[in-house]
Amino acid sequence: MYSITEEGFIQVKITPNMIQSATTKAGQLGILRNSIRKGKGNLVGFLGEEIVLAYFQQEFPQAVSLNTYDHDIKINGTTFEVKTKDRTVQPTLDYDASIAMYNTKQRADVLVFVSLYRPNKSDPTLYTEGFITGWIQKNDYFFGAKMFKVGDIDPSNGWRVKADCANRPYRELFQFGI
Repeated sequence: MYSITEEGFIQVKITPNMIQSATTKAGQLGILRNSIRKGKGNLVGFLGEEIVLAYFQQEFPQAVSLNTYDHDIKINGTTFEVKTKDRTVQPTLDYDASIAMYNTKQRADVLVFVSLYRPNKSDPTLYTEGFITGWIQKNDYFFGAKMFKVGDIDPSNGWRVKADCANRPYRELFQFGI
């Protein structure tokens, strides 16, 4: 079900069941306040959670999906919040994890970052695989993170920032696969 990339990312093949579950949850959620993509990112977020849950349940059968505001998954009392990005290229260690500043109040112990890969740029829903790109204790994330305001240009990649955020390169995160 998964493999480990050269970078130490966990690469997970996306199944039709994952897509169905994520689509159902995304439809039920609707548009959240402060949604950068006006609800269109719901599928991305829930698919990221499905990928992490599938990996965790192979390694930790006691992992459960909670789907609360504060965290997405729980294993033996430790809570995990999954942060997911939609990409048309596979991630590298130089790419950034991001947290929107309006999400800093979420109460999770650990942040887990996922990149979804869709090779067909014209189809925003055709995902073939996801990459669990790393994790970090929530309390440690902001130390050393690069802070950006709406409209700033991230000099590392030329991206115009759509929401105030804190970024860290994946290389600064812990890898599950190493």
